[in-house]
Amino acid sequence: MNKFYRGWWVLLGLSLMYIGSNGFGIYTLPLFYPSISQELALTKGVITQAPSNMYLVLAFCSPFCGWLLDRFAPRIILGVAASIMSVLFISLAFINTFEQLKWYYVFFGVALSLGGVIPSVYLISRWFDKHRGIALGLFLNASSFGATILSKPAGYFLASGGWRTAATYVGFPVVGIIILAQLLLKNRPEEEEFQGEVMPQKNSTKDFTLSEALRQPTFYTLLIATGALWFCINGILFNKDLFLSDLQLTPSQTASFASSFFFCSIIGKIVFGFVSDKIRKNDAMLGSIVVLGLGILLLKTCLAHVSWLTIAAIVLGVGYSGAFTMIQLLIAEHYAGKSYGLILGVFTMIDTLAGSIGIRTIGQLRASTGSYNTSFEVMLALCIIAVGLVVFSRKKKV
Repeated sequence: MNKFYRGWWVLLGLSLMYIGSNGFGIYTLPLFYPSISQELALTKGVITQAPSNMYLVLAFCSPFCGWLLDRFAPRIILGVAASIMSVLFISLAFINTFEQLKWYYVFFGVALSLGGVIPSVYLISRWFDKHRGIALGLFLNASSFGATILSKPAGYFLASGGWRTAATYVGFPVVGIIILAQLLLKNRPEEEEFQGEVMPQKNSTKDFTLSEALRQPTFYTLLIATGALWFCINGILFNKDLFLSDLQLTPSQTASFASSFFFCSIIGKIVFGFVSDKIRKNDAMLGSIVVLGLGILLLKTCLAHVSWLTIAAIVLGVGYSGAFTMIQLLIAEHYAGKSYGLILGVFTMIDTLAGSIGIRTIGQLRASTGSYNTSFEVMLALCIIAVGLVVFSRKKKV
């Protein structure tokens, strides 16, 4: 009987970490915003300035985190991140001013760069080759799973004791999960342990340094393509609720869209992760962009035909999550090697900034034109550009 591969335990540890960092830190905390805003006497929408600082810090810390990963053991970096997150989650209930909340998110941005997607994808790429796609798909779903299981107790304690009680009774178990995750992590597999994970007859690729990658046209085509996709992904995620309000839907229609969208986003990560293990990563990436573009087109159609909304939610959920997954896998496919951490950090910085621009631009286009129609046309154009750039990188791949 074959020995159980240790990489799956490492994947579990990274997933537990991701449940804490993203499932709680990003997706559950917004439930507290109305109560915090009321207590701190903040006007509507002002509180979102705090997490926006987090994304800026995350963007500019990403290359530094990648540089650290190329020089130090990932387990040490993840341990530092876990320590910072633990202190932040425990101290959340003691925040008394908006200024403190903004600083909370600044430090959380630092912790997220050291303990979020970058080090996790880096470690998954070390441990998985043949099953890298499905491993990454499972990992990325941990944030959705975390938000699902943590939202109910958070809502209960919000209703019964207020946001400080919720932050305490949900935050402390999350800290325990993050600490437990560190016990499952290991920096790299032993040579004999990894043999079963190596793809048969794998083609060798050039082991790029960052300076070498910067001299290759493929680097820039992929950078622009992934940036364009992040523009669309964040533009959709942070504007979809406003778009739905424009359609004047009933509460049941809005709930149906949200349920279909998030369920299919879970499916999309797993499906495209699995498919990418069977075919070339560039081809799987092209498929995800086509599905994302089709989802945007269907959403645009809903401006005139609301009956298409459920189909749009399904296709969009699969497409956005598939593109999100394939971005990580495609970067690893091209640049996993001695400078992979630094290169991944550069990609993450540009993609994060592009996503931030997408949120603002899509919202501004809605405000200036009175409709999301132009926004959808811009995103469709970016999807077409991304397809062309990925095709180009496929031909130029060494």
